[in-house]
Amino acid sequence: MLTERQQLILATIIRDYAKTGRAVGSKTLLNELDLTVSSATVRNEMALLEELGLLQKEHTSSGRVPSQRGYRYYVDELMRQHRLSKVVQESLEHVFSRNFQEIDDLMQTMVNELASLTGYTVLALKPESADIRLSGFRLVPINGQQIMAIIVTNDGQVTSQSFRLPEGMSVNNLNDMVDYINKTLVSQPIVEVLRTLTGDLPWQMERTIRTPVAFLQLFGDVLARSIHDKVFIGGYLNVLDFTTDSSLQDIKQLYQLLDSAIDMRRVVGTANDGVMVQIGDENGNSLLSPYSLVSATYRVAQYGVGAIAILGPTSMRYADMIGLVDAFRGALAQQLLEYYR
Repeated sequence: MLTERQQLILATIIRDYAKTGRAVGSKTLLNELDLTVSSATVRNEMALLEELGLLQKEHTSSGRVPSQRGYRYYVDELMRQHRLSKVVQESLEHVFSRNFQEIDDLMQTMVNELASLTGYTVLALKPESADIRLSGFRLVPINGQQIMAIIVTNDGQVTSQSFRLPEGMSVNNLNDMVDYINKTLVSQPIVEVLRTLTGDLPWQMERTIRTPVAFLQLFGDVLARSIHDKVFIGGYLNVLDFTTDSSLQDIKQLYQLLDSAIDMRRVVGTANDGVMVQIGDENGNSLLSPYSLVSATYRVAQYGVGAIAILGPTSMRYADMIGLVDAFRGALAQQLLEYYR
């Protein structure tokens, strides 16, 4: 158990190091804090905090910097939440009061705004798409034999893919198949439709109309893309600003990790109802050990669970980041729920 003075010294070193990136010495602490003790006493307290593993020395300075354990103690025991600033409130208004055509537009706008606010890298995942349903399917002629296949889902997502018809075939030859799909498959979950494509759907369609196998493959490809889980990233290059001693290969692998929806869902988890802070090695992946990740999941009624995360240095402003993640996830969940309704 730390004394009140030791807690004050630790919290001040963490705050100053976050601001300056430089080790903090006893003279700086005496100037900042209203302590009626000598510089030697402060140095002794700092040495004790170092023995406890909460501070560590930098080779180039006589001052101290926080350790991973020190940051964890600070977040768990010393950190105080504060009200959102006017800038953050205006940012929330800017993102969530705008009209958007697709959910992807909202997600990307949000992560870009958060990245601009923080200077860090921001990641977000939409709610998992187990209940995303087919709203409509159509084919649009483009030029000559070039056709655009378009799928609309109930979350407002529009997915398209162009393809070329064989010579001698026109879009009119496919109208019966398009009508069949819209009459029998609309309002069904996409995952169920995909299963039927490898089951009895081809046989059912064959009983009614002549169905080219290539057409069903195309339809299945566009369907799969419509529910493709992706990571929305804002401040993609910001992570380079606080990356040190990493090889190009490490950075390449880090970006591959951040781009993987499966990996990022595993990192941020789904069971935590509050905001989670993972520091250094707590991230459970060596590529993320130089960083801290502040993340939270959000639930949108029956539509599933999504996530927001801020990736930054271990010296990040934890209280600010926790407040931002909590505010933005709440606003996002409400916005998505209204959109789905």
